[in-house]
Amino acid sequence: TEMEHHSNIVPWQLVAQATGAKLRYLGLTDDGLLDLSNLGELLGDRTKILGVTAMSNALGTITPLKQLVDAAHAVGAIVVVDAAQAAPHMPFDMDGLEADFLAFSGHKMLGPTASGGLLAKREHLDRLQPMFGGGDMIREVFHDHATWNDVPYRFEAGTMQVAQQVGLAAACDYLDALGMEAVRAHEVDITRYAIDRLLEAGAVVYGPKDTDIRGGTVSFWYHDIHPHDLATILNEEGIAVRAGHHCAQLVMRRYGTPATVRASFYVYNTNEEVDLLVASLARAGDIFAS
Repeated sequence: TEMEHHSNIVPWQLVAQATGAKLRYLGLTDDGLLDLSNLGELLGDRTKILGVTAMSNALGTITPLKQLVDAAHAVGAIVVVDAAQAAPHMPFDMDGLEADFLAFSGHKMLGPTASGGLLAKREHLDRLQPMFGGGDMIREVFHDHATWNDVPYRFEAGTMQVAQQVGLAAACDYLDALGMEAVRAHEVDITRYAIDRLLEAGAVVYGPKDTDIRGGTVSFWYHDIHPHDLATILNEEGIAVRAGHHCAQLVMRRYGTPATVRASFYVYNTNEEVDLLVASLARAGDIFAS
């Protein structure tokens, strides 16, 4: 979709270049949702793969995954879900969703960098060949060929990143103890408060305003101050945001902006911190007005 992070676009572009496959995109509505009006036209009997994010990293939009998975399966396509943004923020029912592949990142869920996971249906993993060769991914090695270990070990060549695995498991245990329903409820509350405060301050907030269909990623533009300048000032105030296209340039082009400021709220944030953000925006406005 046009909502994707580049990591769910560029690999498919490489596949298309290598195989001659054609890429088609679901577009976006003016209010930051997926435009499903032509879904039936885009999905056909020649469709092989649907790649879709569960939650936009630029807009915060939660996508209607179950509807998309069912539509893709109806034409025989498999579904690859990018859950890097969604997995840390909301409950997932993998059995009910029935996605073929779902990937998530550890560092967005309080875990270490260079960690993450891929959930997949066994039938697909059994068909895939290894990408990397090395120790432990083999069953037997001969002079002219090798046989592969069972799934998932055939995809894990060499010594794994043990420290990252331990850290990721600890992060999962921590979130499980909090309860993902509680994590989601907190995020809905603070995101609603943040959007209201930002709109009151005169910011342009991108993505849906309904917090039932969005996560805690809030992208905005404030008073014609370039996002990079604004992020620099906020950093001096001790407020960490990201400024740029957020590896989602299709989103930026759709809404006619080169970049946004992105505030990302999570389990550790409070309404008082939102107030500090808004107060710092006002000070930034004064600086650029002088």
